[in-house]
Amino acid sequence: MTIHPRDIVVIGCSAGGVEALPRIIQQFPPDFEAAILIAQHLAPTHTPYLVTILQRSSRLPLEWAEQGAPVKPGHIVVTPPDLHLVLSDGHIGLTRGARENYARPSINKLFRSAAAEYGNRVIGVLLTGMLEDGVAGLQAIRDAGGFVIVQDPRDAAYPELPSRALQALEPDRTLPIDAIGAAIIAASRDDVTVAPPPPHVAIEAELDRRFHAEPSDMKLLGPQTALSCPECRGPMWQLGDERLRRFRCYLGHVVTANEMLVASADDVESALWSAVRALNDHAMTLETLAADATRIGNGESAEAYSRRAQAARRQTEVAHQFVLDLARSK
Repeated sequence: MTIHPRDIVVIGCSAGGVEALPRIIQQFPPDFEAAILIAQHLAPTHTPYLVTILQRSSRLPLEWAEQGAPVKPGHIVVTPPDLHLVLSDGHIGLTRGARENYARPSINKLFRSAAAEYGNRVIGVLLTGMLEDGVAGLQAIRDAGGFVIVQDPRDAAYPELPSRALQALEPDRTLPIDAIGAAIIAASRDDVTVAPPPPHVAIEAELDRRFHAEPSDMKLLGPQTALSCPECRGPMWQLGDERLRRFRCYLGHVVTANEMLVASADDVESALWSAVRALNDHAMTLETLAADATRIGNGESAEAYSRRAQAARRQTEVAHQFVLDLARSK
Protein backbone atom coordinates (compact mmCIF):
# COMPACT_ATOMS: atom_id res chain seq x y z
CA MET A 1 0.00 0.00 0.00
CA THR A 2 1.47 3.33 -1.13
CA ILE A 3 0.39 6.65 0.37
CA HIS A 4 0.99 9.75 -1.71
CA PRO A 5 -0.20 13.38 -1.71
CA ARG A 6 -2.25 14.76 -4.58
CA ASP A 7 0.69 16.33 -6.34
CA ILE A 8 -0.35 16.56 -10.01
CA VAL A 9 -2.54 19.51 -11.00
CA VAL A 10 -3.98 19.75 -14.52
CA ILE A 11 -5.90 22.85 -15.60
CA GLY A 12 -7.91 23.22 -18.79
CA CYS A 13 -9.66 26.19 -20.37
CA SER A 14 -10.48 27.74 -23.71
CA ALA A 15 -12.23 31.07 -24.36
CA GLY A 16 -11.63 33.44 -21.43
CA GLY A 17 -8.70 31.42 -20.12
CA VAL A 18 -6.07 34.09 -20.75
CA GLU A 19 -7.84 36.28 -18.20
CA ALA A 20 -8.77 33.47 -15.78
CA LEU A 21 -5.44 31.64 -15.50
CA PRO A 22 -3.41 34.50 -13.95
CA ARG A 23 -6.01 34.85 -11.20
CA ILE A 24 -5.37 31.23 -10.18
CA ILE A 25 -1.60 31.17 -10.71
CA GLN A 26 -1.02 34.21 -8.53
CA GLN A 27 -2.52 32.28 -5.59
CA PHE A 28 0.22 29.61 -5.54
CA PRO A 29 3.00 30.28 -3.00
CA PRO A 30 6.64 29.95 -4.07
CA ASP A 31 6.97 26.73 -2.03
CA PHE A 32 3.98 24.97 -3.63
CA GLU A 33 5.20 21.44 -4.31
CA ALA A 34 2.73 20.01 -6.84
CA ALA A 35 3.42 19.92 -10.57
CA ILE A 36 0.99 22.03 -12.60
CA LEU A 37 0.22 21.40 -16.27
CA ILE A 38 -2.04 23.69 -18.32
CA ALA A 39 -3.89 23.12 -21.58
CA GLN A 40 -5.40 26.29 -23.04
CA HIS A 41 -6.94 26.25 -26.51
CA LEU A 42 -4.63 28.43 -28.60
CA ALA A 43 -4.61 29.28 -32.29
CA PRO A 44 -1.42 28.11 -34.05
CA THR A 45 1.09 30.96 -34.16
CA HIS A 46 4.84 31.46 -34.48
CA THR A 47 4.79 34.02 -31.66
CA PRO A 48 2.77 32.49 -28.80
CA TYR A 49 2.28 34.87 -25.93
CA LEU A 50 0.55 32.92 -23.15
CA VAL A 51 3.64 31.99 -21.14
CA THR A 52 4.83 35.60 -21.12
CA ILE A 53 1.46 36.72 -19.77
CA LEU A 54 1.32 34.01 -17.08
CA GLN A 55 4.89 34.55 -15.91
CA ARG A 56 3.89 38.02 -14.72
CA SER A 57 1.52 36.45 -12.19
CA SER A 58 3.55 33.41 -11.11
CA ARG A 59 5.86 32.97 -8.17
CA LEU A 60 6.68 29.47 -9.46
CA PRO A 61 8.90 28.63 -12.46
CA LEU A 62 6.62 28.71 -15.52
CA GLU A 63 7.52 27.70 -19.08
CA TRP A 64 6.35 26.06 -22.27
CA ALA A 65 6.24 22.28 -22.10
CA GLU A 66 9.16 20.55 -23.83
CA GLN A 67 9.29 17.12 -25.41
CA GLY A 68 10.75 14.52 -23.05
CA ALA A 69 11.06 16.87 -20.06
CA PRO A 70 10.35 15.33 -16.65
CA VAL A 71 7.28 16.37 -14.71
CA LYS A 72 8.77 18.62 -12.01
CA PRO A 73 7.25 19.38 -8.61
CA GLY A 74 6.73 23.10 -8.04
CA HIS A 75 6.85 23.91 -11.76
CA ILE A 76 4.12 25.11 -14.13
CA VAL A 77 4.21 24.03 -17.77
CA VAL A 78 1.91 25.20 -20.56
CA THR A 79 0.97 23.18 -23.63
CA PRO A 80 2.32 24.86 -26.81
CA PRO A 81 -0.08 25.83 -29.60
CA ASP A 82 -1.12 23.09 -32.07
CA LEU A 83 0.33 20.27 -29.95
CA HIS A 84 -1.19 17.76 -27.56
CA LEU A 85 0.48 17.23 -24.19
CA VAL A 86 0.37 13.67 -22.85
CA LEU A 87 2.15 12.21 -19.84
CA SER A 88 3.99 8.90 -19.76
CA ASP A 89 6.50 7.44 -17.27
CA GLY A 90 6.81 10.75 -15.46
CA HIS A 91 7.73 12.66 -18.62
CA ILE A 92 6.05 15.04 -21.05
CA GLY A 93 5.16 13.98 -24.57
CA LEU A 94 4.18 16.47 -27.26
CA THR A 95 2.41 15.28 -30.37
CA ARG A 96 0.63 16.76 -33.36
CA GLY A 97 -1.83 13.86 -33.38
CA ALA A 98 -5.47 13.78 -34.38
CA ARG A 99 -7.62 16.57 -32.97
CA GLU A 100 -10.11 15.81 -30.21
CA ASN A 101 -13.32 17.83 -30.13
CA TYR A 102 -11.75 19.72 -33.05
CA ALA A 103 -9.07 21.00 -30.66
CA ARG A 104 -5.28 20.74 -30.56
CA PRO A 105 -4.11 21.08 -27.86
CA SER A 106 -6.85 18.96 -26.35
CA ILE A 107 -7.73 19.38 -22.69
CA ASN A 108 -9.18 15.86 -22.70
CA LYS A 109 -5.91 14.26 -23.77
CA LEU A 110 -3.92 16.01 -21.04
CA PHE A 111 -6.49 15.17 -18.37
CA ARG A 112 -6.86 11.56 -19.52
CA SER A 113 -3.11 10.93 -19.63
CA ALA A 114 -2.72 12.43 -16.14
CA ALA A 115 -5.48 10.15 -14.84
CA ALA A 116 -3.86 7.10 -16.46
CA GLU A 117 -0.36 7.99 -15.24
CA TYR A 118 -1.10 9.26 -11.72
CA GLY A 119 -4.59 7.99 -10.87
CA ASN A 120 -6.08 9.47 -7.71
CA ARG A 121 -3.07 11.76 -7.18
CA VAL A 122 -4.50 14.13 -9.80
CA ILE A 123 -6.36 17.38 -9.17
CA GLY A 124 -8.31 18.31 -12.31
CA VAL A 125 -9.57 21.86 -12.86
CA LEU A 126 -11.85 22.96 -15.71
CA LEU A 127 -12.43 26.65 -16.31
CA THR A 128 -14.16 29.01 -18.69
CA GLY A 129 -14.62 28.00 -22.30
CA MET A 130 -16.82 26.98 -25.20
CA LEU A 131 -18.11 23.57 -26.31
CA GLU A 132 -17.05 20.36 -24.52
CA ASP A 133 -13.31 19.65 -24.73
CA GLY A 134 -12.21 18.87 -21.18
CA VAL A 135 -15.42 17.29 -19.91
CA ALA A 136 -14.51 13.70 -20.88
CA GLY A 137 -11.01 14.21 -19.48
CA LEU A 138 -12.43 15.50 -16.22
CA GLN A 139 -14.64 12.40 -16.08
CA ALA A 140 -11.52 10.25 -16.53
CA ILE A 141 -9.93 11.99 -13.54
CA ARG A 142 -13.12 11.43 -11.56
CA ASP A 143 -13.20 7.73 -12.57
CA ALA A 144 -9.57 7.36 -11.45
CA GLY A 145 -10.40 8.79 -8.02
CA GLY A 146 -8.87 12.21 -8.55
CA PHE A 147 -10.07 15.50 -7.11
CA VAL A 148 -12.25 17.54 -9.48
CA ILE A 149 -12.86 21.31 -9.48
CA VAL A 150 -15.11 23.17 -11.92
CA GLN A 151 -15.35 26.94 -12.20
CA ASP A 152 -18.82 28.19 -11.30
CA PRO A 153 -20.47 28.95 -14.67
CA ARG A 154 -22.01 32.10 -13.18
CA ASP A 155 -18.46 33.34 -12.59
CA ALA A 156 -17.04 32.28 -15.96
CA ALA A 157 -16.57 34.64 -18.90
CA TYR A 158 -17.72 31.77 -21.13
CA PRO A 159 -20.00 29.48 -19.08
CA GLU A 160 -20.69 26.79 -21.69
CA LEU A 161 -17.72 24.51 -20.91
CA PRO A 162 -18.12 24.46 -17.10
CA SER A 163 -21.89 24.13 -17.50
CA ARG A 164 -21.46 21.03 -19.66
CA ALA A 165 -19.07 19.58 -17.09
CA LEU A 166 -21.66 20.03 -14.35
CA GLN A 167 -24.26 18.28 -16.52
CA ALA A 168 -21.96 15.28 -16.97
CA LEU A 169 -20.52 14.81 -13.48
CA GLU A 170 -20.57 15.98 -9.88
CA PRO A 171 -17.29 17.74 -9.00
CA ASP A 172 -15.74 17.91 -5.56
CA ARG A 173 -15.88 21.70 -5.75
CA THR A 174 -17.72 24.27 -7.90
CA LEU A 175 -16.06 27.60 -7.20
CA PRO A 176 -15.55 31.15 -8.47
CA ILE A 177 -12.16 31.73 -10.04
CA ASP A 178 -10.65 33.56 -7.07
CA ALA A 179 -11.37 30.62 -4.72
CA ILE A 180 -9.92 27.90 -6.95
CA GLY A 181 -6.25 28.42 -6.07
CA ALA A 182 -6.90 27.94 -2.36
CA ALA A 183 -8.97 24.82 -3.09
CA ILE A 184 -6.11 23.35 -5.14
CA ILE A 185 -3.63 24.05 -2.34
CA ALA A 186 -5.95 22.43 0.24
CA ALA A 187 -6.55 19.35 -1.93
CA SER A 188 -2.81 18.95 -2.52
CA ARG A 189 -2.35 18.41 1.21
CA ASP A 190 -4.53 15.28 1.12
CA ASP A 191 -2.77 11.93 1.22
CA VAL A 192 -4.33 9.17 -0.84
CA THR A 193 -3.80 5.45 -1.11
CA VAL A 194 -2.46 5.10 -4.64
CA ALA A 195 -4.64 2.93 -6.88
CA PRO A 196 -4.38 2.05 -10.57
CA PRO A 197 -6.72 3.84 -13.00
CA PRO A 198 -9.74 2.04 -14.46
CA PRO A 199 -8.94 -0.02 -17.57
CA HIS A 200 -10.94 2.20 -19.95
CA VAL A 201 -8.97 5.27 -18.86
CA ALA A 202 -5.62 3.50 -19.26
CA ILE A 203 -6.56 2.05 -22.66
CA GLU A 204 -7.74 5.33 -24.16
CA ALA A 205 -4.72 7.21 -22.80
CA GLU A 206 -2.47 4.60 -24.42
CA LEU A 207 -4.30 5.05 -27.73
CA ASP A 208 -3.75 8.82 -27.46
CA ARG A 209 0.00 8.15 -27.61
CA ARG A 210 -0.24 6.08 -30.81
CA PHE A 211 -0.53 7.14 -34.45
CA HIS A 212 -3.49 4.81 -34.94
CA ALA A 213 -5.26 1.91 -33.23
CA GLU A 214 -6.33 -1.55 -34.37
CA PRO A 215 -10.04 -2.42 -34.42
CA SER A 216 -9.35 -4.93 -31.65
CA ASP A 217 -8.09 -2.06 -29.47
CA MET A 218 -11.14 0.05 -30.24
CA LYS A 219 -13.51 -2.77 -29.29
CA LEU A 220 -12.13 -2.60 -25.76
CA LEU A 221 -13.60 0.91 -25.47
CA GLY A 222 -17.02 0.34 -27.02
CA PRO A 223 -18.99 -0.99 -29.99
CA GLN A 224 -18.35 0.06 -33.57
CA THR A 225 -21.06 2.24 -35.10
CA ALA A 226 -22.25 2.95 -38.63
CA LEU A 227 -21.18 6.60 -38.24
CA SER A 228 -18.26 8.11 -40.13
CA CYS A 229 -15.66 10.39 -38.57
CA PRO A 230 -16.45 14.01 -39.49
CA GLU A 231 -12.71 14.73 -39.81
CA CYS A 232 -11.34 11.73 -41.76
CA ARG A 233 -14.51 9.80 -42.73
CA GLY A 234 -13.19 6.63 -41.12
CA PRO A 235 -15.27 4.23 -38.98
CA MET A 236 -16.12 5.26 -35.43
CA TRP A 237 -16.60 3.48 -32.13
CA GLN A 238 -19.06 4.56 -29.41
CA LEU A 239 -17.63 5.56 -26.03
CA GLY A 240 -18.95 6.99 -22.78
CA ASP A 241 -22.44 6.80 -21.41
CA GLU A 242 -25.76 8.62 -21.68
CA ARG A 243 -24.38 11.61 -19.76
CA LEU A 244 -21.43 12.13 -22.10
CA ARG A 245 -21.69 10.10 -25.31
CA ARG A 246 -18.58 10.24 -27.50
CA PHE A 247 -17.34 8.72 -30.76
CA ARG A 248 -13.73 7.89 -31.64
CA CYS A 249 -12.11 6.76 -34.89
CA TYR A 250 -9.04 4.52 -35.09
CA LEU A 251 -6.84 7.48 -36.09
CA GLY A 252 -7.69 9.20 -32.80
CA HIS A 253 -10.25 11.84 -33.77
CA VAL A 254 -12.83 12.11 -31.00
CA VAL A 255 -16.11 14.02 -31.01
CA THR A 256 -19.04 14.14 -28.64
CA ALA A 257 -22.55 13.24 -29.71
CA ASN A 258 -23.45 16.94 -29.66
CA GLU A 259 -20.57 17.74 -32.00
CA MET A 260 -21.48 14.80 -34.23
CA LEU A 261 -25.01 16.20 -34.43
CA VAL A 262 -23.69 19.57 -35.60
CA ALA A 263 -21.38 17.91 -38.14
CA SER A 264 -24.17 15.71 -39.50
CA ALA A 265 -26.49 18.71 -39.76
CA ASP A 266 -23.82 20.50 -41.80
CA ASP A 267 -23.49 17.42 -44.04
CA VAL A 268 -27.26 17.30 -44.52
CA GLU A 269 -27.39 20.99 -45.40
CA SER A 270 -24.48 20.62 -47.84
CA ALA A 271 -26.15 17.62 -49.49
CA LEU A 272 -29.45 19.46 -49.78
CA TRP A 273 -27.80 22.50 -51.36
CA SER A 274 -26.20 20.11 -53.86
CA ALA A 275 -29.66 18.71 -54.57
CA VAL A 276 -31.07 22.23 -55.05
CA ARG A 277 -28.25 23.04 -57.47
CA ALA A 278 -28.73 19.78 -59.40
CA LEU A 279 -32.50 20.32 -59.66
CA ASN A 280 -31.97 23.91 -60.78
CA ASP A 281 -29.45 22.77 -63.43
CA HIS A 282 -31.92 20.10 -64.56
CA ALA A 283 -34.70 22.69 -64.92
CA MET A 284 -32.42 25.11 -66.83
CA THR A 285 -31.39 22.35 -69.25
CA LEU A 286 -35.02 21.39 -69.91
CA GLU A 287 -35.91 25.06 -70.48
CA THR A 288 -33.06 25.36 -72.97
CA LEU A 289 -34.27 22.27 -74.83
CA ALA A 290 -37.85 23.58 -74.81
CA ALA A 291 -36.69 26.91 -76.31
CA ASP A 292 -34.59 25.13 -78.94
CA ALA A 293 -37.55 22.91 -79.91
CA THR A 294 -39.77 25.98 -80.23
CA ARG A 295 -37.27 27.75 -82.50
CA ILE A 296 -37.11 24.81 -84.91
CA GLY A 297 -40.90 24.44 -84.94
CA ASN A 298 -41.12 21.17 -83.00
CA GLY A 299 -44.11 22.13 -80.84
CA GLU A 300 -44.73 18.66 -79.40
CA SER A 301 -41.19 18.32 -78.06
CA ALA A 302 -41.23 21.91 -76.83
CA GLU A 303 -44.40 21.27 -74.83
CA ALA A 304 -42.99 18.04 -73.34
CA TYR A 305 -39.73 19.72 -72.33
CA SER A 306 -41.65 22.68 -70.89
CA ARG A 307 -43.82 20.41 -68.68
CA ARG A 308 -40.76 18.63 -67.38
CA ALA A 309 -39.02 21.97 -66.74
CA GLN A 310 -42.00 23.23 -64.73
CA ALA A 311 -41.99 20.05 -62.64
CA ALA A 312 -38.26 20.44 -62.03
CA ARG A 313 -38.80 24.07 -60.97
CA ARG A 314 -41.44 22.98 -58.44
CA GLN A 315 -39.06 20.33 -57.08
CA THR A 316 -36.31 22.94 -56.82
CA GLU A 317 -38.58 25.26 -54.84
CA VAL A 318 -39.57 22.45 -52.46
CA ALA A 319 -35.93 21.46 -51.89
CA HIS A 320 -34.91 25.11 -51.40
CA GLN A 321 -37.65 25.64 -48.82
CA PHE A 322 -36.56 22.47 -47.02
CA VAL A 323 -33.01 23.83 -46.75
CA LEU A 324 -34.30 27.12 -45.35
CA ASP A 325 -36.50 25.29 -42.82
CA LEU A 326 -33.52 23.15 -41.76
CA ALA A 327 -31.35 26.24 -41.20
CA ARG A 328 -34.05 27.82 -39.03
CA SER A 329 -34.34 24.65 -36.90
CA LYS A 330 -30.62 24.56 -35.97
